[in-house]
Formats: sequence, structure tokens, C-alpha cells
Amino acid sequence: MLSALIVSASKSMTDFFIGMLARITYEEPVTVKTCGEARRILVERPFDLCIINSPLPDETGYKLSTDIIGAKANQVILVLKQDVSYEISAKVEDYGVFTVEKPVSSVTFWTALKMAAASYRRLNAVENENENLKRKLNELKLINRAKCLLIEKENLTEEEAHKKIERDAMRYRLSKVRIADEIINQYED
Repeated sequence: MLSALIVSASKSMTDFFIGMLARITYEEPVTVKTCGEARRILVERPFDLCIINSPLPDETGYKLSTDIIGAKANQVILVLKQDVSYEISAKVEDYGVFTVEKPVSSVTFWTALKMAAASYRRLNAVENENENLKRKLNELKLINRAKCLLIEKENLTEEEAHKKIERDAMRYRLSKVRIADEIINQYED
């Protein structure tokens, strides 16, 4: 189940957002009426989605949206009055905050919810791919370091060192990374 935080001083808008989230697999949303309350809750736990109905009694909500996106909330939808929508949208869009202009219709809000979710899934996939590439790069660095040690300490060629690591990995049924780690430990201790 996905978690949601609704920051809205308006009971009718809070009820509207709760109704919209009920259509998707969200747990009962946490609701607060001010940015201060939202910040206190966000210290304790992150949320998958944060909906901010601007303005709020203690601030506009746009600063909160840019402060929490990514670190405390995976997706943020900022609902703005029509007269400030263009100006504030320009300030928050680079952060990845979605904006919706009042008055909000079910169709418009539903579209924003789906776009925010799709954007988050895409970003998450790119981040996972990035982590996999970093892991593979670190593994290659480790293997190359082991090869260099074999070349230096055992007077092997680069090709011979490579074959030795592969052969030992197959012989002992271990990964090349594990074999490389053992070679490094053997020669650098």
C-alpha cells in the first residue's frame, strides 16, 4: 500500500483528495492543515505522495513542496490558485513538483496523479539502472586491481591474469569478484 500526506486547510478539498486516492491502492492518508504540521510528520517518516493545497495558514506551500520532493515525498502535487499558478509552477517544476490549478476537476486531478506516478516510476527505474551500473563498474575496478597485482607479483601478462581469475572462479565455483577480492587480500596484506 502506498502512503499519502494531504496538507490542506480546506475540509472540502481534503475530502476530495481522500476520495480520489481511494480509487488507487493508497492507505488511509494522513491529513494536516499547515506546513508546520506537515514538516513535523515528515521528520518521522517519508510518504509516497504529498498533496499540498495552497495557500495554507502558515505559508504558501511552494517552499514545502521543493523542500520535501525526493527526500521526504516521492511525488508532490501542489494545488494552486489560478492567479499565482503560472509564477509558482515555473519555480517548482525543475524540482519535479506537479502543479494543478484551481478549481480542480476530478479528471484534471486524476491526470496529475497518474502523471506523477508515471514520472516517479520512470525516475526510479533510471536510479536503479544507475545503481546497477555503479556496482558493475566497482566490480570491474576490483577485478582490474587484482589483474594488476597478478601482473606485478606473478609476472603474468594481462591476458594470463584475466584467464587465471576466470579459471579460479570456475574451479572454486565463486564469482570473479570474489576471486579478485581474495587475490587483493593475499597480496596487499
